Amino acid sequence: MTSAVSCRYDFLSRLLHWGVAAIIIYVTIMGYILHSLDGSRWFDFFSELNMSLATIATPVMVIRFVWRFFRPAVGWPSYISTRKKQLVTFIHEIFYLTIFIVLISGFLMLEKGYHLFWLIPVPQPLSSPEVNQFFFKVHRISCMALGVLLVIHIAAVANYLRQGKKEILNKMR
Repeated sequence: MTSAVSCRYDFLSRLLHWGVAAIIIYVTIMGYILHSLDGSRWFDFFSELNMSLATIATPVMVIRFVWRFFRPAVGWPSYISTRKKQLVTFIHEIFYLTIFIVLISGFLMLEKGYHLFWLIPVPQPLSSPEVNQFFFKVHRISCMALGVLLVIHIAAVANYLRQGKKEILNKMR
């Protein structure tokens, strides 16, 4: 007995995808903007917001990662070769790994605690400046890698849309 294969992801998968996408895009852009805000009255506000959103994104990413093993199967358009399917699957695995590295290193690089959405204190996880600096470097490199992967991901979807192949986007709409 085989299960039916859908042409669209389930509601939870779509919600997790777009929710994480919105958070990741925002915190990535704001992370770079924060460098120009350093020393201003806005720095602390946006820094706390970034850390709070990343804190929320972490368990959501864990749920998303685990859910993909249980969600209903989604079929591939017939024009995508087996080799391309394998490549896309591999790139998605790298995408997940990179997101987790960004989130975890971002937390481990903290030089001080913060308040989750200005309400709940979150202590600094590690108090070694050398270790914090190491994770800052890991965070910076993984953020750049994530940015590249994100651009590739969006460009690939845009390329299919440009070719009139809307099935790829429709899987996640």
